[in-house]
Parts: sequence; C-alpha cells; structure tokens
Amino acid sequence: MDAKLIVATIGVVFGVSGWATFLYNHITHIPKIKGRIFSPIIGKMVNESKEITTFLFYLYLTNNRKTAVRAFNYEMKVYFIDGTIENLERVYGSNITDLTFQWLDNTVIDPNLKENLIYKKQQAIDVKEPLHGFVMFAGSEELYKKQEKIESYELTVIDVFNKRHIIKESILDNKVNLYLLSDLADFELPPNTPSM
Repeated sequence: MDAKLIVATIGVVFGVSGWATFLYNHITHIPKIKGRIFSPIIGKMVNESKEITTFLFYLYLTNNRKTAVRAFNYEMKVYFIDGTIENLERVYGSNITDLTFQWLDNTVIDPNLKENLIYKKQQAIDVKEPLHGFVMFAGSEELYKKQEKIESYELTVIDVFNKRHIIKESILDNKVNLYLLSDLADFELPPNTPSM
C-alpha cells in the first residue's frame, strides 16, 4: 500500500468521524420530552355561572436528551371510543389551589395543589431529574357524563422554544393508584382510603 493512500484514508476516516460526532452531539442535545399522564381526577365546577367538567391530571415528565428545557404551556386532547376528539381548555391561575376532592367512598382528599402545580415549580425538564405535578384542564358539562367512554389522552408539552412534545396514553395503561399519587405528590391520605 502506498503512503499517500494510507494518509488519505486516515484523513477521510477522521473527517467522517468528526462530522458523525458533530451530528450525534447535535441530535442528542435537542430536547425530547417523554413521560406519563396519570388518570385525571374528573369533577365539576361552576365558572361564571356555567357548569364545566374539570380534569386534574398529574404529569410525570422527563427528557430523553442531554439538554434540559423548560415547559411553557400544556394542551390536552381526550379521545373517545366512538372516534370523537375533544380539546380541553387549560385552567390558568392560582385560584385552583384551594380545591379538595371527594374520592370513591366520599373521602375528602386535599392534593396540596399550592405546592404541586407543575407550572409553579421553578425547574427544567431534565434527563436526571423529572418534573412532575398537577395541571388542570376543563371542558363542557357533557364530558362529565361521557367519562366512561374515554379511550386515551394526548398531552402536548410546549417548551420555551415553541417545540411541541406529544405524549399519548391509553386509559387502559393509566389506572390511578391513589397511594402512588400521594407518594409522588407528597400529600396525606385519610386512613383506610381505597386506592381505586
């Protein structure tokens, strides 16, 4: 083998590997948010003398890539068995922090929303440290009656760079365990509370 060919081959290998490293680093630094959507606590609320259906979701978000990113906003769609799709409206503000909920046996639960609203936490979504907390959405009054026909939920996390990260979760994979939820969100359950 001739020395010029060896030098040229080494140059090409280093050149290609440099571009491959650059491309790999570029791809692995683009944030990619993944996570879980815990089954919502569905309820009713009166807003401006109109009854609405509320969905309080607990989100557990992580980043599959190296670069941390902050969430800017959230959107939620509900898919029903009959093929219809309902876009829920995000509930904004801190006036929802005083809410309590009744569980299956009429046990009153206070999920400590003041400390657990996901958008109030001053934390980025990172590969090493997940971001988790509650976010509330609302829809029409009729949705309360249709909750047994829900098939799946689709969460869109919009980051500060306006990139949309979509997480879809089937209702079958998503049964809420109240004890797990209370551990994650760090709120107290009354004694003898049923988990489902």
